[in-house]
Amino acid sequence: MFGQLKIVPSADLGLLGPQQGEAASFNWKWQYSAAKWIIWLVLILAFVAPKANRNIRAPLILIPLIIVNLLWSLFMKYAKMNSTDAQQFTLIFNSMAVAVTVFWLIANYFVRFGGAIRFLLSFVTVMIVAGLGPWSYFAEFSGEMALFLALLVFMALTMLAAITLSRRLCGGKYRPVCFLLWLALWMLLGSLVATFGFLIVASVIFSSGPGFSELILMFALAGMIFGLCLYVLNLPYMILGFAHPFFRERFCACLGLESTPTATGRADADRP
Repeated sequence: MFGQLKIVPSADLGLLGPQQGEAASFNWKWQYSAAKWIIWLVLILAFVAPKANRNIRAPLILIPLIIVNLLWSLFMKYAKMNSTDAQQFTLIFNSMAVAVTVFWLIANYFVRFGGAIRFLLSFVTVMIVAGLGPWSYFAEFSGEMALFLALLVFMALTMLAAITLSRRLCGGKYRPVCFLLWLALWMLLGSLVATFGFLIVASVIFSSGPGFSELILMFALAGMIFGLCLYVLNLPYMILGFAHPFFRERFCACLGLESTPTATGRADADRP
């Protein structure tokens, strides 16, 4: 099945010529736009495939996803971006938000592995899901697509490294407020380190001289904003994980935190 898509160029030329050109027809097949739904199908699969998620409480993970989407819509309302930039930033946001949701739906399957393997599996999971966003957006692999994927790699590594370091600084204890504060700090620092590293590489390639201090300030500000956005993206998921018993046990198990007495008794139900 396909539809007939007509494109009519138009421009206000005044008396110089007609305002509309000849229509160009294009047969638009349904599969051309089907790819954008794949990432959402993966989210649905994360609910129905794992036995541990066949629970009436599992859809509560959608609450953080709805919250961050509302916050993003509010941010974009006042961001004053052009349509192209807004579409591309929204692509990155949606890809990462769905990836984080899927990650916490299947994170309890990684508990059986050691720290390094668990980190690797977490990174691969986030990147596979998030990578579906750029893959569905671009018709073919290109330098721009590679740039998007590189940005997602940076986001995934910053997020997972910040979670790992925050867990260690909490001493493996169940201390939600302490964990969230350390998480904010490490996400901000991780973003700054990455942006400064990029600045050093760029300065070597382009031999930046004058204006170097302005570039440092610009990249520092960009790193802070990026780290803050990444933290806000993860915060609702962390709050749900620490606040609700169904997710608390699997969050604590995956993060390597000692569970509270009130949170015990659910490990077997949440693990495969």
